[in-house]
Amino acid sequence: MTGRVLVLGAGPTGLAAGYRLAQRGVSVHVIERLPWVGGLCKTFQHGPFSLDLGPHRFTPHTAEVYETVRDLCGDDLKVTPERVRFYLFDRFLAYPFRLGEVLAGVGPFKATSLIASWLADRARFSGRAESDMNYEEWLRARFGQGVIDVVFRPLVQKTWGVPLHELHWRLARQRIAVGSLREVMAQIITGKRSKLFQSQFYPYGTFLYPRKGYGTIPERMAEAIVKAGGTITTSAQVEKLIVRDGRVRSVVYRRDGAEETVEGDHVISTLPVSIFADMLSPEKPDADLDAARRAAPALRFRKLILVYLVVNKPQVYPYGVAFFPGKEFRFGRTWEQKNFSPGMVPGNQTVFGAEITCWETDPLWKADDKDIFEMIIPQLERCNLIRRSEVAECFTVRLGYVYPVWDTHFERNLSIVEKYVSRVENLIINGRPGLFFYNNLHHSLEMGFLSADHVLSGKPKAEQWERDALRFREYRLVE
Repeated sequence: MTGRVLVLGAGPTGLAAGYRLAQRGVSVHVIERLPWVGGLCKTFQHGPFSLDLGPHRFTPHTAEVYETVRDLCGDDLKVTPERVRFYLFDRFLAYPFRLGEVLAGVGPFKATSLIASWLADRARFSGRAESDMNYEEWLRARFGQGVIDVVFRPLVQKTWGVPLHELHWRLARQRIAVGSLREVMAQIITGKRSKLFQSQFYPYGTFLYPRKGYGTIPERMAEAIVKAGGTITTSAQVEKLIVRDGRVRSVVYRRDGAEETVEGDHVISTLPVSIFADMLSPEKPDADLDAARRAAPALRFRKLILVYLVVNKPQVYPYGVAFFPGKEFRFGRTWEQKNFSPGMVPGNQTVFGAEITCWETDPLWKADDKDIFEMIIPQLERCNLIRRSEVAECFTVRLGYVYPVWDTHFERNLSIVEKYVSRVENLIINGRPGLFFYNNLHHSLEMGFLSADHVLSGKPKAEQWERDALRFREYRLVE
């Protein structure tokens, strides 16, 4: 008998686990801190506008994930053109890059210098194993110092808040979609990206997107859980997990000022790993848990400020997403919601978004919306996107635990936390914040399904879950 399963966190991974279990007739209780389900995959209303928490694309690569979402969304799941731009050399360049645009922007002398830098660094790092490199060295071996200084360094350091040499090489391998400058040049010549970006479920150069917003996917999943007899509790802060005899016996959470305790036979947690160790409450002192509590705070997350501008014109640009590597821009990425699904932003106005990452200690995190607007509007005017007089409204949404910072020590610190968790047989940590991993939505859903399958199997963690979870480390982001 599987018994009752407690799922901590109603992001995509938690909901996927709860959905699979509920569909198999298992009693499920999902507990979520936020007042909504879906985590970052949420669509909210602002006046007449339906807006996502940042730009999202559904890019499934397995039949199981694709068919699940297709069944949940039905005809609302639409094929959407992928229109990506990079703002480099004071102009918007199409991505994949086009030869004529790149040469016009870079110029022949700079292009020659960049290629020479790449050839020199490729020779310098020849024979070096990836595991012996940091993020900057990994980049130099594949792109050269020149390209790093023009593109990667300013974008990466404003995203992660630390120098390149303090980041782990795995972060570069997972998040950088092209493997070398040679591959970039091949894309420029052919106009096509690698097979990583191709799928049997949507045409090349497109992605899938729900007509009414990305939040449709988690909302439909949550509805199915409840319809199957499961329970979802939102606005509930998990405070501790009671551990006895090597198993979690109950979970204590606080909601509306009252403390509640629920018992379960299995627990799947997608709570941020940096705070999770402090929630574990065993019956007696434990050296492994003490070590986990010391290591966990070093697993840091970057916070995200989403800036929304309501603009008095039908469209700012015809793209979905644009990246701004330059250090002169405080934001790293922008998007326009109606270019994902026109009906989400009706009328002659548009809603333009910009992403800013920061630490909780940065003054910007607590800055007024007016101050943030005054900071970014000259930058948007600089590239002729939006004039101050065109903006009808500016507001922000602020999110924590968004980007796990894979510094050069993250694997060691994460393994210390996992060492204790591995001893608690009925406890799984999972998902982007729980495993301190990077993934797209289709990865998150697969992770949830696999954790549910493990619970249903009744097998020991070491026999199934720990084996299945190894594949998560090989995920590559499709962006």
